Amino acid sequence: MAKEFTDDDNDIQVWAESEADTIETAREELDAAGVEMSDEEIRDHIEVIPSPNRIKSGADGVFDARRRRGGIRTAQDLIEDGMDVGLGTGSTTAWAVAEVGRMIRHGELEDVRGVATSLQSHELAKEAGIPLVNLDAVTELDVTIDGADQYSEDEPTVIKGGGGAHAREKVVDAMADRLVIATDEEKATDPLDFPVPVEVMPDAREVVSKDIREVGGEPELRMAVKKDGPVFTANGNLVLDVDFGGLDDTAGTARDLEKIPGILEHGIFLDMVDTVYLGTEDDVDVLEF
Repeated sequence: MAKEFTDDDNDIQVWAESEADTIETAREELDAAGVEMSDEEIRDHIEVIPSPNRIKSGADGVFDARRRRGGIRTAQDLIEDGMDVGLGTGSTTAWAVAEVGRMIRHGELEDVRGVATSLQSHELAKEAGIPLVNLDAVTELDVTIDGADQYSEDEPTVIKGGGGAHAREKVVDAMADRLVIATDEEKATDPLDFPVPVEVMPDAREVVSKDIREVGGEPELRMAVKKDGPVFTANGNLVLDVDFGGLDDTAGTARDLEKIPGILEHGIFLDMVDTVYLGTEDDVDVLEF
C-alpha cells in the first residue's frame, strides 16, 4: 500500500510509497500554496491507498476515478461488523480493501476478518490493517469482493485469472454467501471473449494443449515479464491463456475444460456472481443477478 495526502480546502492531493515521502511531497505543495501545516497535521490527512507499483494496471489504472469510486462504494455498502470477508485482486478491488482498512482504523467497523484470494491481496490487506485468517481456518464467508478480467451484463459469470491466482480465487469466491465483483464499465463484454486462463500440470502441458485445441481453443503458454521462462502459479503449475474467439456457450466451454485431465482449474467463474459494482464516469451502478 502507498500513502496519500489530501487537503480538499486547498485542492492538494499527493501520494508516495512511504509516509515520510508523502509528508515531504505534501510539504512542498503546501509551501507553494502558502499554507502552513505541521507534520502532525499532515499525518492526519494521510490515508493508506493501493500502490500503483504493485498492481499490473499501474498508476493509470489505480487512479482511474471510476475504479476508485467503485471500490470504495462496494466496501461501504457491503461490509458490516463481525463479517468474514473474502478479499480479492485487482485495481478496483484494491480500493475496496483500502476502504475496509480505513473503516477498521477509524472505528467504523469491528470484528472483521479477511481471507485473501492471492499473495497480492494478502499483502494489501495486511498493510491496510485488516486482520487476516488462513483459508483453512474458515469454511464459509459472508461476502467476497473480487475483481474480474471481464464480466457479462447478461449472466452471472466472469473470467478471472489474469494474475494467475484463479484456483485459489475460485475457492474463496465459492465459499461466500455473496460474491460481489467490483470493476468498471470497460470490462463488460457479451459474449465473453477474454482468453480463459487455464492452470495445468507442467508435465501435462503438451497433451492438455492438444485436448484444448480439440474443443475449439487456442492455448498460449503465459510467459513471465521480468524473468526468463514461463509464469508459475503459487501451486507450482503453468498457465495457458486459451483464446476461444468468444464464448457463445460459456457453460459448455467450462464443462469441456473440466473434462480434460491435467487441468487444475480454469478461469470461467460460471453462475457464481451475485452482484456487480460498476464504477462509471459519474457514479456507481449496481447489477444484481
